[in-house]
Amino acid sequence: MYYFGLLTPLGLLASFVARNLALQRGLNERRWAFVCLVFFPALIALAFAKPRIRAGDTAAFRDRWTSLAAYDPDIKAAVERLSTLGPSAIEEFRRAYADVQTQVAVPAIVVDLEARWAAGDRFDGTHAEAERLAALHRQGRLSDRKYAAKTKRLRAWTLQRPWAGWWWQLPMVFVAMWVLWPKQAVAFLTCDAGGARELVRQAIVNADDGRQVTRLLALDGVRELSFNASRRDRSCTGTAVLNTGQRQIYWRMYARGDSVVVDVSGF
Repeated sequence: MYYFGLLTPLGLLASFVARNLALQRGLNERRWAFVCLVFFPALIALAFAKPRIRAGDTAAFRDRWTSLAAYDPDIKAAVERLSTLGPSAIEEFRRAYADVQTQVAVPAIVVDLEARWAAGDRFDGTHAEAERLAALHRQGRLSDRKYAAKTKRLRAWTLQRPWAGWWWQLPMVFVAMWVLWPKQAVAFLTCDAGGARELVRQAIVNADDGRQVTRLLALDGVRELSFNASRRDRSCTGTAVLNTGQRQIYWRMYARGDSVVVDVSGF
């Protein structure tokens, strides 16, 4: 049970790492996050997976883009025109142009980006997700309640995107792992442990019977009678060889705070 419970926090950590790693490599972050959640060793396969990089994100094209944006008249004019829409529009233009790399397509790309902006697309992926949810709702595959809830979460996520990042996600994952990490029960003295025998000896020696000091010379045939793990309470029996003779004794060990208390009877 302990090792089964261990899989949950490990899967949670692997899912978090997989999501961010897949996002960096241009892979499906949701799919990889789910796979690593249910089978965390899949993170090894992701680490060696070939990144899917668009032509516009390669180092070679980025270096070339600096020159194109500065000296190519068509691209320079397009960048200036799209600059009113913000840096995200220019980044989208760079990627779209890199996919075709032909001057003829520049006007069409600019018109398409402006149309998408007018329709509410801010080139952050949320517009496409909103369109997908709306399509599912129209098809009846998403109920009104679920559609409203998912749309609300999407809007909230869009507003909170500046807060997205490893710096706050990672501490939250570690907190969740600490909560979910299975707590292994602290070992409690067994009946025949050396510590248990010593506690029994001390209890017998310290017993005040008004006659003489009783000493434990040997303890044989030790066996357990009962054990309550949650309460850390164990009952035992054994044959005690005392300086006053041989007795069948019984003792109970139980936790009291950080210490162990022993009650011995039968001597």
